[in-house]
Amino acid sequence: MAAKSMDDARSNATEVRSARGPEAAVAVLLGGVLAFFFGWWALGLVRETLHFNCSWGIGGEWGPVGTWVCADGIGYLGVAVVLGGMSAVLVVAGLLVAVARPSRGRAVVFLVFASISLGWIGWWTYYAATFYSGSRPAGETGWGLWVAAVLPSIILCTIGLVVGAVGALTSRRWSSVASWCGAGMTIIGTALQLGLGIATFVSAGMLVAAGVGRAHVR
Repeated sequence: MAAKSMDDARSNATEVRSARGPEAAVAVLLGGVLAFFFGWWALGLVRETLHFNCSWGIGGEWGPVGTWVCADGIGYLGVAVVLGGMSAVLVVAGLLVAVARPSRGRAVVFLVFASISLGWIGWWTYYAATFYSGSRPAGETGWGLWVAAVLPSIILCTIGLVVGAVGALTSRRWSSVASWCGAGMTIIGTALQLGLGIATFVSAGMLVAAGVGRAHVR
């Protein structure tokens, strides 16, 4: 009887160690690394596409067809701090959460982090696109730029977030597939607009982290 109890204890200890494997931390860290790598695309998005911190002029020194004149690289240091800083904070927080044993509560925290990252980049790019209130080329609006350049990617990433959340919070045979599909849709959404990768790759990493450990507690 005592031997059986010791065997059960060893088995439980092994399950705990297995459940607390590094998969979630690796997913969060990989998302952070990709976000760092694609951070430069974010600066190109806000400067060249959304024309944040730029002015439009036509005639005279601006030329007969008009042109955008934007700040130099130093003028976008704040953008790098705002977007990169948020992603860094979420990655560090995600790594701390990954230490905890897999549970529904841990999965929810990862999903909240994924939502914050996606919501932050969506709001901030909208702000960047609509901040300029001066004259623009005929027929162009900040809202229109944001819809064309950013919204399709945000929509697909949001759908991926919902699908991934369903996978992480359910206990069905298809739950793991849903988690991975959600992360995949987020990556595809990022491919539509690489400038969002500084945040959406973090979201994808959090989605994977939310789903990988749940298999041990289902």
